[in-house]
Amino acid sequence: MADLMYVSVAAAFAPALILMYAVLRSYTYPKVERPFFSDPALFGLFAVGLVMGTLLFAAYTWINWLSVFYALVFAAVECMAMVAVLNLKRFHGKSDTVFYGYGLGLGTGCAFATGTVYYLGNAIMGTDGGGVDAGGMICLAAIALAHLLMLSSLGTSIGEGIARLKPMEYGLQAVIINAVFMVILTAAYGCAESEALFYTTVAAGLAVAAACFYLNLRVRLSKVVRDVLRMEGDPRKDVPR
Repeated sequence: MADLMYVSVAAAFAPALILMYAVLRSYTYPKVERPFFSDPALFGLFAVGLVMGTLLFAAYTWINWLSVFYALVFAAVECMAMVAVLNLKRFHGKSDTVFYGYGLGLGTGCAFATGTVYYLGNAIMGTDGGGVDAGGMICLAAIALAHLLMLSSLGTSIGEGIARLKPMEYGLQAVIINAVFMVILTAAYGCAESEALFYTTVAAGLAVAAACFYLNLRVRLSKVVRDVLRMEGDPRKDVPR
């Protein structure tokens, strides 16, 4: 059990820190002289995301993972929780809110990924009475990464909505995307007895999460930051491309 906990933490926190560095390094010192966000605020919201993700996952363990209805409800709860945290006056109309949304989503995804790997790993060991084989570990790592990519992407999108003063519009968009993702994972858990179907649906979930992450954090991020800076009347010319 202790070994599985270490694996769960590593499977979540290692990619989370890599993703944090990969995305944010171009927007802070020394890449730019004036960072686009505050480090204490970003890490503070990452910590809030860890707590929120832990609470959400604790609630998730009490519902039926094979129910599409519960998957849809939970998809909405996850997104609305992030909207509630970010929808404060101090974050309205500010370009750095986009980055704080990323930090919040990354923390939430990190906690959710840790819990998922530990919970499913225990379930697998309890089913066959042994350990988790290489294929199982790869699938668990893929599910963990999918949660990280999806929730950090949704957090960024929700942060954009707060920055653009359209919290519910972007929040509802996030709910729809998250609902698709959660339904795919529900399908994966429902066909766990067939390795081929399980691997295929897990791969589909990871592909959806990766596509959302790429669109929000690689393709659109710099444009969104420029747009919100123009709304603020900030003429900064050093936004990375």
